[in-house]
Amino acid sequence: MFDKEYSFRGSHAEKVDQLTAKFDDENQLFQKNKDVLVMAPIVGFLYQRKSDVTSGEAKKINGQQVSSIFDDLWFNYRLIMLLDKNYEPDFEKRVDKAFRYYNTDKAKPDEELFNQYVRGGVDVLYEKLIEKSTSPSDYLKHLYDFMEELDERYNKTVDIENIQELCALARK
Repeated sequence: MFDKEYSFRGSHAEKVDQLTAKFDDENQLFQKNKDVLVMAPIVGFLYQRKSDVTSGEAKKINGQQVSSIFDDLWFNYRLIMLLDKNYEPDFEKRVDKAFRYYNTDKAKPDEELFNQYVRGGVDVLYEKLIEKSTSPSDYLKHLYDFMEELDERYNKTVDIENIQELCALARK
């Protein structure tokens, strides 16, 4: 899955284009499309936002760039498969999805779920950072507000048991 070209299509391609565009002479929120691809699935999962493919022009990330972020994408995929209790309530099955089924026919629905979170994350990033911005100071203010919102929503509610459980899995 993470060893070939990746394409954003339609409205998501347009949003990625705006997320990587410079908002003044020298600053931009994301330098490359691949940077959006790394961040988007986590944001989509945290906000429980999924989105289907839209038709239209494609914005591609070539296979070499995708392979350069393979470890990050693979980590994000496994993390989402392990944590998404709504998608799979059974812990052992989540472990199978995260580590055993990847890149097999059994993983096709899981890989599509991951891609839905990627697209949902692009939607959230666009809404939070770009949509209401009209000046360079707006972009920075919205970025700060978004980071602060993430901190308030997630860093204060981290359950120590979840961290210990994930650390134990990582050691195996």
